[in-house]
Amino acid sequence: MQSNKYCVLTSLISLIVLSACSHKDKFCEEAPNVGGIEVNIPLNDLTEEMAGLSSEKEAFQFIQENPFVADYFFESRRFGADSVVAKRMVNIFSNPSYNDTLYQQVKNTFGDFSDLKNDFEKAFSYYKYYYPTVVVPELEIVLAGLQKDLFVSDSLISIAADYFLGPDAAYIPNGIPEYILMRYQKEYIVPMIMLLLTQKQNKTDPSDQSLLADMVFYGKSYYLTKMTIPCTPDSLIIGYTSQEIEDINENEHIIWANFLENDLLYETSHFMKNKFIGERPKTYEISQQCPGRIGIWVGWQIVKSYMRNNPDVTVKELMENTDAQQIFSKSKYKPRG
Repeated sequence: MQSNKYCVLTSLISLIVLSACSHKDKFCEEAPNVGGIEVNIPLNDLTEEMAGLSSEKEAFQFIQENPFVADYFFESRRFGADSVVAKRMVNIFSNPSYNDTLYQQVKNTFGDFSDLKNDFEKAFSYYKYYYPTVVVPELEIVLAGLQKDLFVSDSLISIAADYFLGPDAAYIPNGIPEYILMRYQKEYIVPMIMLLLTQKQNKTDPSDQSLLADMVFYGKSYYLTKMTIPCTPDSLIIGYTSQEIEDINENEHIIWANFLENDLLYETSHFMKNKFIGERPKTYEISQQCPGRIGIWVGWQIVKSYMRNNPDVTVKELMENTDAQQIFSKSKYKPRG
């Protein structure tokens, strides 16, 4: 994957939680002062224009003016002719069940998108505190008829607002499991995108194919993401339910014991590793109640412990450290219980 282009695949979204409320408060209270870092993210809201497309002529004109939207969200290259895509767009946006219902939910949920813009600007203020030369992208809001969710690159964040109305929306994307669909809400957008954008800072050792290396990689990614949104509730960074968070906090020592007793840390089989870091509703190998991606959550706890026990290490040094074994050893990770 190129460093300047990150496309979200719905089945691959993976968000992680910081373990305890006290840790959340600590990150928020100790966040650096970024008041002197000015960030202005240009906002291009195309939703009203798209919802008003009532003829193929209007849609064709929109496609000419916004070729990327037509290409990425409506796959114009796949259909070959702009006229075909124009007709498709009109069929979606002129349908009363869409325009009078789903688009109204978009307006009621997001308003003029100024809150979203402000949240991104705050996140980039923190991001630029750690990485001063980072590029601030343009923010674009579109409607996609539930075809795709978003596109992220160094220069552009393009969000299909109708995809982020959650499980209670009048219409929902096809084929998305409920435990993933719950993350497609307004509050999850900034954490999701900051995770994608900051991953470019995360250095790895490709020769280390162990589960531990994967766990530490993800742990580093989520640690940096938290640094850019330090006051964001942890539940919005993971997509775990409050009950799941309570359970894994209470049983962290049991979860960790399972990794040790089954010699999982140095497992290199992709099939086996995916059981603990892949997108699943539950990690059944541990228990029927243990949420999926638990290995990623444990990796984050290891990284947090490493940074807590090595206070001289900067965030940037953490991200550049490719030695997962060293991070694990110096973390002195020992779960409660």
